[in-house]
Amino acid sequence: MQVLGCAIALAVVVRVVARADAAATAHAIRSPGPLVLSALLPFAAGMTLDAGGMVVLLRALGHRTSLAEMLPLRFASEALHLTLPAGFVASDTATAVLLGRRCGVPLRDGVVASIARKWLVMRAHGAYIAVGAGVGFAALTELARALHTAALPWTVLASALVPLALSFAVGAGLLGRSTFSRIHAALRCIPSLRLRRWLDSRRHEAVASDGQAARLRGAGGATWTATAAFLACWCFEALESALLLHLVGAHVGLASVFAFEAGLSMVRSVAVFAPAGLGVVDLGYATVLRALGVEPGAVAAFVLLRRAKEAVWVAFGYAVLTALRAGSRSSNAAPLPSSSPLTDAECA
Repeated sequence: MQVLGCAIALAVVVRVVARADAAATAHAIRSPGPLVLSALLPFAAGMTLDAGGMVVLLRALGHRTSLAEMLPLRFASEALHLTLPAGFVASDTATAVLLGRRCGVPLRDGVVASIARKWLVMRAHGAYIAVGAGVGFAALTELARALHTAALPWTVLASALVPLALSFAVGAGLLGRSTFSRIHAALRCIPSLRLRRWLDSRRHEAVASDGQAARLRGAGGATWTATAAFLACWCFEALESALLLHLVGAHVGLASVFAFEAGLSMVRSVAVFAPAGLGVVDLGYATVLRALGVEPGAVAAFVLLRRAKEAVWVAFGYAVLTALRAGSRSSNAAPLPSSSPLTDAECA
């Protein structure tokens, strides 16, 4: 089903590009010359801000992780996020594991930090949509007339409530009081003697995780600083689109870019079945940009450059992931002894 979904999404991208004149598309891609490489910079800046937010959270948990240590991990995990359906699951898991292997952060704290990141990223996403819809409300109104959807501005603005509600649910549910201890107790009800023995040997981990979650909840300064970093990371997505449009010769105001990016960011988050919203988001860009009067050749060039930029960073991220795994295998650190009859890998 995943392969079929990706094939359909790719066919949508091809259809979007095929509607434009090939010569006009090629001219729009070639027109910026070497400046086209500047399209890589906003993503790098956004990842640096995202990694900085994670560093703030980890330091609130008592770890001295540096930005230089965290940034390669974020590039590696983001490659998983961009290439896998529902990639955030693999991305968050990889982050927690790599933090343990590369930075000495216990797995329980890596899990707490990853959950906290999801909590705050969704909070920042809600703020980003609200700000984008507010700043570009006039542009959304004009776009609504062109698309014959009068409710578009208010729909985009109201969609900010979705990530805010999910953020509240994650904060209250997964980072609530005694959450990990309750999960531990629920798992012990499974009729498996080996599993129960393993859980009994790890009960202190559940208690420690609850303690770290409580510590993070009490660090209001750190969580709001991290939220600001994640919000700035979201804003760089809009700046990236504005830069790409400028490079292909399309003249769209920054307020309009923030407005349609706010709406499409929600679409990208919902379309988890396709890697990076492949197909769905591209069709959204094509529809919106044509309604704003952008030439079809420039639209196709924008879509192609955007996906090419992602491909470059995905290749870089997987190269970093390979290097990190190779470094972990060559480490001289001995594995921790375990008296449990069920290994951590078997339980996972």
